[in-house]
Amino acid sequence: MSPAAWALAAAGGATVATLLLLRRRTPPVLAVADAPSLHGSARRSSTLWLALAAPFVAVLALLAVQARGGTGLRPLLPSGSAAIVVVDVSSSTHAAAKSIARVLQSLTNEPRRPVGLVVFSNAAYVALPPSTPADALKGWVDRFARNAAGTNPWGSFTGGTTISSGLILAQRLIRRDHVVKPHVVLISDLVDTASDVPRLQEVVAGYQRHAIDLRIVKLGRGSASRNAPDLAFVERAASATVEPDRTGGGDARLVLLAALIGIAALVAAVHELTFHPFAWRAAT
Repeated sequence: MSPAAWALAAAGGATVATLLLLRRRTPPVLAVADAPSLHGSARRSSTLWLALAAPFVAVLALLAVQARGGTGLRPLLPSGSAAIVVVDVSSSTHAAAKSIARVLQSLTNEPRRPVGLVVFSNAAYVALPPSTPADALKGWVDRFARNAAGTNPWGSFTGGTTISSGLILAQRLIRRDHVVKPHVVLISDLVDTASDVPRLQEVVAGYQRHAIDLRIVKLGRGSASRNAPDLAFVERAASATVEPDRTGGGDARLVLLAALIGIAALVAAVHELTFHPFAWRAAT
């Protein structure tokens, strides 16, 4: 789960714990001669407690929605469309292995979608041909997830970064397999060697000429990228750019809601400790 989801869960748990612990207190029972006149106050008290419990219900609903969404990423591709995913496995992306796994996992939501997979560093390799069902990406999700834990299966061929090599190989696969209305998803931190920039400009221009839809999943950049050449032209040529490592406005709203839920729990505690609720019975 995202940090926002954990914040919601913590706030919801605090609310429930507060309500249950305080409601377990045994209130004093008073004998009242005119007990029916207090029924209105009893209803108002019940309404207040329902209002305080409502935020926790909201927590459960939001967490359920997020769980069904899986990765929390918006759809990268139109439903049913074919794609070739080009993944940067150079050393500068090793820290983003978990994000790469999330992106690949999001593409498996349509298991029968035809998806090709190209991995590249200083050279590009075909990992899955374009006709492969997207469900086959699950094995690669596991590999990147393990890489996030510290192992590095790419160390034997990460001698540098040549983004153009991955895009060129993807274009060759599109022509070879006659992929109709192709989409190419480039997953990279957009850190490239300076000598590759002219070639990359030619490749991107070729994508535009041949109506190949380019979409970018931009990984977080590390300190090694400070002196890297500016590849803004690649983003300008893309039809969409997604940054999975950047917290969106939706997460900010969830954190705000978590804070409000925590406040509701505090209000419940203050109410109970200050006003000392009681129960009553008719006087005999």
